[in-house]
Amino acid sequence: MILNRLFIIKFIKYSFVGIICTLIYFLTMFIFVELFHQEPVIGASISFIIMTLFSYLLNKKYTFGGKYSHQQLLRFLVVSIIGFTLNFIIIFTVVHVLSFHYAIGEIVTVLVIPLINFTLNNIWTFK
Repeated sequence: MILNRLFIIKFIKYSFVGIICTLIYFLTMFIFVELFHQEPVIGASISFIIMTLFSYLLNKKYTFGGKYSHQQLLRFLVVSIIGFTLNFIIIFTVVHVLSFHYAIGEIVTVLVIPLINFTLNNIWTFK
């Protein structure tokens, strides 16, 4: 019971950090694609890297806590690379294969990647 409650609280904190990081991602994506006229896959890639830096810092401090370790940072980067790869594949497929607007791909990434990242970070990175 207590374990489930702690898990739920951690997931809520992770979700809050995720909302902040998603806003950072969408803002930087908009800036790169709409203002700087970058190709959406490039904009998504750069935005994902920026968001990942904020995600690590906020999740380490706010969600998972604990002391800093190189092992956790490396594991977080592995999880981020998995998320980055999924993000790239989804955006590329939506924009270049299916010929949809990049915003459709962004919606898909927001639904898929955070669940995968939370699961991996919770059971592996910050365990």
